[in-house]
Amino acid sequence: MNYSDIFNNLTLSFKNAFNMTGAENAVIGISGGIDSALACAAACNALGEKKVKGFFMPYKTSSEHSYLDAVKLSEKYGFKLEVADISAAADAFINMGGGNITPLRKGNIMARCRMVVLFDKAAEHNAVVIGTSNRTELLLGYGTWYGDTASSINLLGELYKREVYGVSEAACMVESIMKKAPTADLWPGQTDEAELGLTYELLDNVLYDIEQQHLNRNELYEKYDKESVDKIIKRVISNSFKRHT
Repeated sequence: MNYSDIFNNLTLSFKNAFNMTGAENAVIGISGGIDSALACAAACNALGEKKVKGFFMPYKTSSEHSYLDAVKLSEKYGFKLEVADISAAADAFINMGGGNITPLRKGNIMARCRMVVLFDKAAEHNAVVIGTSNRTELLLGYGTWYGDTASSINLLGELYKREVYGVSEAACMVESIMKKAPTADLWPGQTDEAELGLTYELLDNVLYDIEQQHLNRNELYEKYDKESVDKIIKRVISNSFKRHT
């Protein structure tokens, strides 16, 4: 697989989609993670860095290293990075839930607050909102409905997580972003793989074999443990509504 060609194709497809909108600029939420970093790199390559506006949107528990990686990304690709703290807005909704709101519900509130900010900034700058959800996340429904899964143009929707890393390496991504554990940084210590209960390597392998190799459940059982296969298939089916509404 030629990841450099894939990066060039991402750039071209985004540029073509952008040109059809009549927008002047693009806005993107920069988390300090690999997905938003790659989407931003492709957008800057397609439009030029002056037309891409990045927003780091921390909550009060967000980690400092996420911000530092966002700054490194802006320095590498030259786009303007602004900070929009969502703590007060998110807390207003969180406090409505009383004292027993779960971390997942709080995380969903944060994700939706961030998307409100991005669409408002898009209106301010005559811009489109760049989506950063990869194919693995979309298939699993691992994202907040009307939160991080909302966008005007989603650049990464055809790339499995492992392909995101491969393309990012070809694009000479910031090293610290490449090496960090994938996380939405929604609460202290949160990581994607711990929350999913499965590694991205296993998830990508099973999803690839289902989609591209057309293996049935029994054939998958021969390659992977039954419990993991059943868990992945159940998640794909139960979250399919997120991909079709």
